Order: sequence, then structure tokens, then C-alpha cells
Amino acid sequence: MLVLLISLMLWMGIGPVLSVLYLSWPSSAEGWLGVLQGYITIHIPFITLFLGLLSGCRLIMGIRLGKLLSPEGFRWRYAAEAGLIYLLISVLSTLSHIGNIEINSLPLSQRLAFVIPVLLLTPMQSVSEEIVFRALPARIAYGETLPGSPLKALPFSIVSGLLFLIPHLGNPEITKSEDTVLPMLYYFLWGAAAAYLALETGGFEAPCAMHVANNLYIALIVNYPDSAMPVEALFEDRTPASGIMTLIYALAAFIIIHGLSAWRGYIKEGFRWQGRSRAGS
Repeated sequence: MLVLLISLMLWMGIGPVLSVLYLSWPSSAEGWLGVLQGYITIHIPFITLFLGLLSGCRLIMGIRLGKLLSPEGFRWRYAAEAGLIYLLISVLSTLSHIGNIEINSLPLSQRLAFVIPVLLLTPMQSVSEEIVFRALPARIAYGETLPGSPLKALPFSIVSGLLFLIPHLGNPEITKSEDTVLPMLYYFLWGAAAAYLALETGGFEAPCAMHVANNLYIALIVNYPDSAMPVEALFEDRTPASGIMTLIYALAAFIIIHGLSAWRGYIKEGFRWQGRSRAGS
């Protein structure tokens, strides 16, 4: 609990102050440099959050960050597979309305300036959110032993969905949407499904990888108007981000990755509704 409280203070208290200081010094940039500055600015609180989580786990909890995410050891191959599946689903979602896709006219030399900040900051932001909204609350709720049945996991999954929704209520995807119910439902279901997936597999590798894949795809490949992530991606999608298909494709990704988890043998015994999955690497 102490690590969570300290991290939240760094994220919501000190981080925004540092963002304001960064914007005011030495001067505000314009054009694409202004976009890059804006991207870095909104991630400064996540830098303080990540550093707080990293040091808090080591100094207060006495464990490595990877141990918090996966008590039995971080499964890198599983994470890579989950991230790749989510990335492919995102591509299919884009291709389903290819007529609304436009190439960003930003020159290549300027676009490359975004790559390194995005590759450094976006995974840090995504993993930090997974820790704050799921990994640490799960440890507070269950201790070192995660629940072993759907019945015990369901209440936390619902709470996690609400925890994930609340800070995103101010996102333009919700505030500028004609129908706020769908984007709110998207955030809630994403958070709840990610929590359930983590609990049934005994680790947070898949949700972390999916979160990173989603945000990197938006930041580097296909962004959209009124995005909460101000960055010049390769393409711009004019399709409303809050549409029903966005929700359907996200749920499809969770279902497929659930199948991958079962095939790999990562779903814990109490969560298996039918038979046994074969062990995987």
C-alpha cells in the first residue's frame, strides 16, 4: 500500500509540476517540435511514477519490479506473443476501414525525431499503468498468492475495470465523443479483462504487452483525431475511435490471447473450465 501511495503522489503531484516547469523552460516550441514537446510533457508524470514504482519495489517491498509482475518469473516469450497478437488485431481493425486512413504529411526527417522518445516513454507509461491499476492492487487484495478461481477473481476484475476507467474519463476519446457510453465501456472492459487475464495466468505479462502494443501502434503507426496521445504517427485514421468496432476488436484480442494462454498451459488449474491445457514454454 505504501508503494502505491508514494507512486500516486509522484504521478499526480510532483509529475504535473515538473511538466509545467518543462513547458515553461526555455520557451514553448512550435510546429512539429511543439507536438514532440507536448508528447514528452504528458509523459513526465509517468516517468516520476515509473521511478517511484521501481525504487519502491526494491527499497520498500524488497523485490524486483519483474517479480511483482510475475511471481514465478517474467515469461518474455509469452509477453511477446500476446503483444504480437494484439498488434495484428490492431492492424486488422485499421484495414477494416482502410478508406478512412490518410498518410501523415510530416517529412521523414521530422517523423524520426519522434521514434526514440516514443520507444522509451510509451512502454514506461503503459507498464506503469498496469502496475498501478492491476499489479499493486492485486497484491494488496490477495497478498503474494493470486486467486485460484474465477469466482475469487471476478470482484477484483470489476474493481480494476473501474480503476482503469476513472482516470481516463478526461480523455478526448470520451469527452469529445458523440456517444460517451461506448468509450467508457471500452476502458472499463479493457481494464476488467486485463485484470482477469492476469489473475487466471498468475502474471501480468500479457496485459503489459497488450498495453504496450496498443499504445506503440497508436503513437507510431496509426493515430486519430482527438487522440489522448499527441504525436505524429505514420497514418491518421478518420474513423471515430469510440465506435463499436473498436470495442469488438479489443474483446476479440482478449479472447484470442486467452486461447494462447490455455494452449501454452499458463491458465491456472482452478480457472480451467474444460480439461487440461498442455504445458508450454
